[in-house]
Amino acid sequence: MTEFQDRVNDDKLPMSDSDPLNTENAAVEEEQERAVSAMDNRQEKLNCLHGFLSLRRMFYLVGYSVGRYPHAYLVVALLISINSLGMYNMVLKDRIRDGYTPTNAPSRYETDVLREFYNISGDPAMTIMILMPKNGTTMHAKANLDEAEKLSKFFLNEFNGTRDGRVLRFSELCEPYCQINKVFELYKSAYDDQYKLFTGEQRLSKSTNLSYPLATMNGFDIHLERSLFGVELNPKSEDNTTDLALDLPPHRVITNMKHVEVIVFIFRGDRDSAEKEKDLSKWELDAYEWSLNEYKSDIVDVQIVGTDVLDNEMMKDGRRLTPFFAAGFGFEITFVSLCVILTAVYHNCLDQGKLLISLGAVLCPILAITSTYGIVSIIGLRVNSFMLVMPFLVMGIGVDSCFLMIHSWQKERRAQESGTGNRLGMVYESVGPSITITSLTDFLSFAIGALAPTPETRLFCIASSIALALTYILQLVLFGPILAVATKYEHKTTSTNNSKWREWVLNVSEYRRGFNIMSFQLKACWKRCINNYCKILSHKVFAVFVMLGTACYWYFAIYGLMTMKTRLDAVKILPKDSPLQRPNLVLTNLVWANYHPVTILVNAPLDLENRHQMTRYWNMVDEFERMHNCKGKASTLLWLRDYVKFFYYGEPFDLFAFLGLSTPEVQEEINPYEANITTAKLPEFLKSPFFKHWDSFIHYHYEGDIIKLDRFMMNVAYDNTSSWDTRIQLMTDWRKVAHNYSDLNITVWEPNGMFVDQMLSLGRTATQTGIWTLVCMAVVCAIFIPNPCSIITATFSIASITTGVMGFLSLWSFDLDPVVMAAVLMSIGLSVDFIAHVAYHFQLAHRKEIRNGKIKKIPLKGSTERLEHTLGAVAWPMIQAGVSTICCILPLLFRASYSPSVFVAAIFLVVTFGMLHGLLILPTFLAALPESVTTANCYRVFLSSSSERSCRYVPRRDSTNSIEMQKMERKDSLLK
Repeated sequence: MTEFQDRVNDDKLPMSDSDPLNTENAAVEEEQERAVSAMDNRQEKLNCLHGFLSLRRMFYLVGYSVGRYPHAYLVVALLISINSLGMYNMVLKDRIRDGYTPTNAPSRYETDVLREFYNISGDPAMTIMILMPKNGTTMHAKANLDEAEKLSKFFLNEFNGTRDGRVLRFSELCEPYCQINKVFELYKSAYDDQYKLFTGEQRLSKSTNLSYPLATMNGFDIHLERSLFGVELNPKSEDNTTDLALDLPPHRVITNMKHVEVIVFIFRGDRDSAEKEKDLSKWELDAYEWSLNEYKSDIVDVQIVGTDVLDNEMMKDGRRLTPFFAAGFGFEITFVSLCVILTAVYHNCLDQGKLLISLGAVLCPILAITSTYGIVSIIGLRVNSFMLVMPFLVMGIGVDSCFLMIHSWQKERRAQESGTGNRLGMVYESVGPSITITSLTDFLSFAIGALAPTPETRLFCIASSIALALTYILQLVLFGPILAVATKYEHKTTSTNNSKWREWVLNVSEYRRGFNIMSFQLKACWKRCINNYCKILSHKVFAVFVMLGTACYWYFAIYGLMTMKTRLDAVKILPKDSPLQRPNLVLTNLVWANYHPVTILVNAPLDLENRHQMTRYWNMVDEFERMHNCKGKASTLLWLRDYVKFFYYGEPFDLFAFLGLSTPEVQEEINPYEANITTAKLPEFLKSPFFKHWDSFIHYHYEGDIIKLDRFMMNVAYDNTSSWDTRIQLMTDWRKVAHNYSDLNITVWEPNGMFVDQMLSLGRTATQTGIWTLVCMAVVCAIFIPNPCSIITATFSIASITTGVMGFLSLWSFDLDPVVMAAVLMSIGLSVDFIAHVAYHFQLAHRKEIRNGKIKKIPLKGSTERLEHTLGAVAWPMIQAGVSTICCILPLLFRASYSPSVFVAAIFLVVTFGMLHGLLILPTFLAALPESVTTANCYRVFLSSSSERSCRYVPRRDSTNSIEMQKMERKDSLLK
């Protein structure tokens, strides 16, 4: 559309009326022109208006305005930058547990059901304390158990955190979970009794059996597997009895355990208000700092971990990037300054203003970054660790367009004769559409990512899209005016032959001639290189080799993409030097390997007298307990089994057996399918000291004198679940069983369910986001590029680069996780910068030059000539942009952390593959296509007033050109 409109504008230039007959027949001609003026005046005005509304003309007008009034636009840039003051209220916080889980994930519904069961509004806060022995001892030794009991009571009742001058004590925050470590207390009490009997050389109590995993104390079962991990049992003799030597230590005699590696305590509280959530978070962080800096022990090592601790460690790692960003900024401004100076040398226009241009090129993304943080803070959003990596992305993308503007500004210096406004207008007209394409597609790629259902990724994408939009705006209203201001220095140095600053650069005046010759030789050498390179790209044989190489590249990229695994590993995400690495390994390799419970909530009312419903229920329990990796029914926490025994046999405690006056009665096992029970004894059951802990598992109400069960929950334990693949498969199987028993309204909840859903959804989310981003980019390219071939090839090139980045990340042992997904979104945005400029310039039918103070259009003939024009306009800026991006992220190589390493690898691959596609693959492919395909202009066909297929088509007699033709015809008739 733009080429046609420019052509129409050129056609409307007034003809020279130098014929003498014009004077003699002026009256006749004037009368005839009045006759047709009424008919043609309207069409001429519409065409003129359409010319001013064309895309390139609009950019010219913007550039002209910037050149005429630069200080006004600098004020606008200052007003935009004032948003940076919002950084004062910036909140740094991550949400590792649920921040990367889609908002529509099943685990969120399961968590809501659990909240409803406990009647809480937020997720329970759970701080895990891990105790490990030192000096090769075991945690169930007497001294270690005493220290563990001391620590448990200390953190519950004595340790004080502080927040806003208030003392925080966990015993005041833990309801209704203050007795969650009661199992250990009971075990320790029974252990002390047995230890006292053993050391006093008395007979051990027969009513107490401290065996792992299920101990009994006076008929009460104690599930030790929820507190003790890494357990090694005493060896068995040939008759399957424990082989104990007389010289064994007491802890091996009074228990069946040889070694215990870990004891775990859980401190849990409900986040039922915003204030309590902050209190629990602060208490956890204070406890973590105490364990690191204040606790000293020669026998026990304490590790504390929780979601708030994990979030805090991630933010600490993000804040450590500040000096690396400063170093990257230093590298970038040095490289940009060097490039600007070398470009000025190349164009023989070195002056003081070039330093101002270098600073302005880097200042645009810097101000965009700070303004983004300010805007995000003003609207009440927090800043997560991903958003701390965003500056490296924006710096890499932001300088790219500035390089194009600098390159065009240097080329159009001859336009300065007609004023700074005209020169800036030419610059904006030349590069405005292409940088708009790249900026808009970059913005859209992250705007689409902001629609993703993952909260943390959404925050990153929102911030990135705002930053990229501000970068584009500042390039127009800040960097453009800086170019206009720098032009004044150019006037002073280029208009006077005896410029002092120029003499200072060249030392002596005789070197000026050599300087000019060197500049001329550089230009000639660059043009020869471009010319020869374009001839090589246009050669058919070379095109075949490029296509074969591209096919090989696609093979490895697609292979890597197909073999990429979805895996979320906290070992990778945490900094390598983080104190949380050790407890994370303990949780993964010991705790979850030995005990991995799932909470099953039965939300439908259960009638204990309904045989069909009870059969369905026990079948459901049987399916969960027969599942792979299940530890068996002995590890299941199910109140109904104890209630069946209580309903038939009453209290499990026998006083005479406890005193040794009688033998404990062996109770016959009751088949739950055949048990005839009611809810009549439920209150008595829950008041029993042996079963009152089940009260928190059951919800019931009275209807008259009859008790009705509303809902209840149970726990089934599994082991050997260290692998995420195993946990994902288990979660999938659990949900299938729950779905099969929908009549009971079953819901399964597991603490790692959110992480499982993250991995289950990452592949689908990444694919959908990538496809939608490509579609939007194709639409944007179609708006600004009128050639269908350029649109299609540009879209395929972007898809090729993105596929290559993901594939080679997989080949470099990176798995698909939230960090890699964010890097992929960034890759799509970055790849556009290397493709859109080539696609836009190659489809142009002519180029413009200033000759004798006038703008002249010069047609581009043949693919080689169009390649020369394209690469001459974008090759050097593209190389500069790629190298500057690498310079910006180079310091991150020295930061041994997972997230920076992903972004460094992704950006390196994007720059490499982007330059490979932009400078080699795409130009070769375009040059190999027929010229009729690569020069086809949809806008010229469908919007031209001279095309019969156009919606604006008018007969030739009504066209603008017909006015001039009628003048010539009238002149010919007068001559005759």
